[in-house]
Amino acid sequence: MFHFIESLGIDSNCYILESNVTVLIDTGTYKNYRLYDYVDDNGLQIDFIINTHCHYDHIGGNKFFQVPIYAHEKDYLDIQNATDKTYFHVFSKTFEGFKNVNPLKEGDEIDLGDYLLKVIHTPGHTSGSICLLEEDKSYLFSGDTVFKDSIGRYDLPSGNFEDLKQSLKKLCNLKVKEVFPGHGENFSGKDLLFNRYMISLIEEI
Repeated sequence: MFHFIESLGIDSNCYILESNVTVLIDTGTYKNYRLYDYVDDNGLQIDFIINTHCHYDHIGGNKFFQVPIYAHEKDYLDIQNATDKTYFHVFSKTFEGFKNVNPLKEGDEIDLGDYLLKVIHTPGHTSGSICLLEEDKSYLFSGDTVFKDSIGRYDLPSGNFEDLKQSLKKLCNLKVKEVFPGHGENFSGKDLLFNRYMISLIEEI
């Protein structure tokens, strides 16, 4: 079963894929009690968390769940050690990091039963940004790499414009029906391919 908890204010979107194993993709800030309430009200048992990157608006809500956390190998230590790269000071006065954060890398596959998520490393927004591809259902969870008609910022710690262009080019080669971004509404794979920001950047490569 697929659950979508829409972003509110500065919080990220949150996605729950419920199967033999249940994963939570991104958790917003710790102020996002809607996420905790949603999980509680629906009797969900979260087995682990995947953070699409290390920014605090995607990881702060990790604190609600005492479960393993996964993020790309270039971002996971920032989440664990609460580095400035998490940009936490914009969202919270204090942040001590989280224990039990584990690394992912390009090509890793996460088998949930009804879902099989493939890790796609898409640096640019952060050096460890990832997207998650579910090939059978043709879903892409894009984090802050790409949104409907826009792309992620690249002017924050470890962001890089050239890396982002290469990541966007990689995504344009995917065949997906639906894209679920870190903020804003979901959109079709056709919109991903014809996103004017992406095309204009790729043509410069």
